[in-house]
Amino acid sequence: MLPAAASPPRYAALARELADEIARGVRPAGSRLPTEVELSAERGVSRATVRAALLRLEELGLVSRRRRSGTHVTAGAPRRPGTYAQSLAGIDDLLQYAVETERRVLRVGPVIADDLLAARLALRPGSRWCQVSSLRVAPGRDGLPLCWTDTYADADAAPRDLERRLREGSHRGLIATLLAERSGRPIDEVAQDIRASGIPEGEVAEALQAEPGGHALEITRRYIDPAGIPLAVTVSLHPAERFSYSTRLRRTGAPEGSSAGG
Repeated sequence: MLPAAASPPRYAALARELADEIARGVRPAGSRLPTEVELSAERGVSRATVRAALLRLEELGLVSRRRRSGTHVTAGAPRRPGTYAQSLAGIDDLLQYAVETERRVLRVGPVIADDLLAARLALRPGSRWCQVSSLRVAPGRDGLPLCWTDTYADADAAPRDLERRLREGSHRGLIATLLAERSGRPIDEVAQDIRASGIPEGEVAEALQAEPGGHALEITRRYIDPAGIPLAVTVSLHPAERFSYSTRLRRTGAPEGSSAGG
């Protein structure tokens, strides 16, 4: 189930602390970071938290990790300035993305799912939704927007003052968490589809300050309650040069026919 609060995971806070030390030259390029055991004792966190934080730094291009030689600082700033690197290992990472970026609402309005929209997003034809079109940007920066997002919120679950809350910034987290809290329908699963796309001409290209027809990554997420009914569906369009995405895959059991013995 999706947590009600969108507080940053500890590994993300530790990653930011280490990245700041690297940026300030406390840990210059070429230097070796303490081991996981040493960092765990030094910062008062678990080794799993340290490992996740170092993975985040590696994704940003700040460190390189090699078995037996340890973790070394490779750069003083994240690669490709203006690019957001997202790691997805669980729902907490989606919450972290909402915390680390800023939503700029463009418009909010009701929409009825016609046959085309229903087929595209796997919705029930004729169902009522509240569409929120917005940009995601890195906070405190004057750089280019990270993505254009259309969020389709279940009209029955959305609060009447949804637009006010989003525009004034009183709710910075995922819109889906707000719907879950109000409706009492916890989010049990997030289904995600990723595909290559292009930047459409007109409003989207202008808002993103991107070349029409340019390469993009389209990510569709369906936030589903325990009954299998979507509370919200988001469609985000990321210009290719501004966003990188990584997923960690782990073996959940021994492959069929394999032996546990050495």
